[in-house]
Amino acid sequence: MNKPVFVMVHGTFQWAGQYEPLSVMLRDEGFEVVELTLTGLGEKEHLLSKETGLSTHVHDVANALSWRDLENVILVGHSYGGTVITGAAAHQPDRIKHLVYLDTVPADDGESLMTSFFDAATRDEVYAMVEKDGDGWLIPKDGLREALPTMRPHPFKTYTDRLALPDGTPNFPGTILVANDSNPFFQYMRTVEAPARVEKRGWDLITVEGPHQLMEVSPAKETVADILLGIARN
Repeated sequence: MNKPVFVMVHGTFQWAGQYEPLSVMLRDEGFEVVELTLTGLGEKEHLLSKETGLSTHVHDVANALSWRDLENVILVGHSYGGTVITGAAAHQPDRIKHLVYLDTVPADDGESLMTSFFDAATRDEVYAMVEKDGDGWLIPKDGLREALPTMRPHPFKTYTDRLALPDGTPNFPGTILVANDSNPFFQYMRTVEAPARVEKRGWDLITVEGPHQLMEVSPAKETVADILLGIARN
């Protein structure tokens, strides 16, 4: 079997380059790392439209795995990207070694990110934000955290579309890593949904000291790199 390859999928507002601080450590250990940018974000911002939805992004990733003929893939998703990798893996199951969720959880079939990630009060906040500052279809780039130059408004349809998994989707090996900062947007996911979803799947749940963007800062990125390398070498 081919040596494992890491495929990285970013979250809301971001782009492939968000992973570079983490990816360089994995490459230094001899592993291939593929960082993907989703339609309408980063260098693909010109492709953004009101029709950009969850299935768009799922197929961005699934097609990348197929067209690049990647095998033995450790598929890593951050935040919103967790919902994306869940769908992409289901479309390319034979290419997957392991799924890794960075401060996020996998949605089940028929769920959206809004229903799998947030409690009711936070959902209401997000809906209000989109209506007030996103023209009813965008999440403003400073809506969930301080905006960085690489961040762009995010299509809200990707949050409300429900995940459709093909019949026979396997229960992949997986790991959920949660951060421990105090950002209120993520507390429900970390304390309620993450424990329940690892128990249901028989996965590991690991708390990493650091903020939501675990791949960007020390010492969180070093901890994440060690965990990912352990998965690759297992």
